[in-house]
Amino acid sequence: MFNGSRGRLARLIALPLAAVLGSLAIGAAPAHASWTNTCDDWQSLFYGGKYQTINSKWGHTLNGWGTGWQCVGRDTDNTTNGWQADLSWSNSSSVEWDEYHIKAFPSTVVGWQWGYASPDHGGLPVHLWENKNVWTNWTWQNQLTDQKSDAIYDLWLDWSDNPSGQPTDEVMIFLDYTEGAHPETDKVATVALAGANWDVYRSADSWQVISFVRTATTTSVSLNLRDFLDYSVGAGWLDTNKYLISVQAGFEVWRGTGKYITTDYNVSIS
Repeated sequence: MFNGSRGRLARLIALPLAAVLGSLAIGAAPAHASWTNTCDDWQSLFYGGKYQTINSKWGHTLNGWGTGWQCVGRDTDNTTNGWQADLSWSNSSSVEWDEYHIKAFPSTVVGWQWGYASPDHGGLPVHLWENKNVWTNWTWQNQLTDQKSDAIYDLWLDWSDNPSGQPTDEVMIFLDYTEGAHPETDKVATVALAGANWDVYRSADSWQVISFVRTATTTSVSLNLRDFLDYSVGAGWLDTNKYLISVQAGFEVWRGTGKYITTDYNVSIS
């Protein structure tokens, strides 16, 4: 049932760019004045000039998968771009094969996400031939129980610097995952990159998906994402005339209850 695209076209369709700032907590959230959150689907928190945290419940909202709820929030006094997702998702007994469906993808975006949400695009878009470094660090805590989930980077690429539809390429970097929450077919290589070993998967449906799955999971990284793009170019999978338009990082959830807490996050193009 697992394939490279895993229904990601659905979670990209018609994403509004509205921000919800300063809303009162509906779910569990710290009770202090500097906390802001949203529990509404597709709504966003903007901060740091270039970061957009999106409360995406795409699988549930667009396809009716699963039952549950989800909120994203952050402390506006936080100086390390931290944020968290409070959630509870379970499989629906009325949906066939629902255990294989991703219910939600709370995530933070720099750059494109059906347009550019803020004047500061974080240095994006950039042509691959520019050979820009894409530095990032990310530290998080997984506090979910009874879970099937992962923590990933999602890099989006296209011939256009501002595509109006589905981008042509998706490069996924799996850092932490539970059983079944990563590609298991179409493996093409195992490589050493960025101080770790990665199983590499490649598939193409309506767009190309290249997946790097870290063989030893982690909850803290400091990476140059260019390493993964350069490998894909060298393998002949990506054209250097394409643009890197978006760096997205977040948590895909099939099921689970609790919190995902990002304590430190940064993306810098140089």
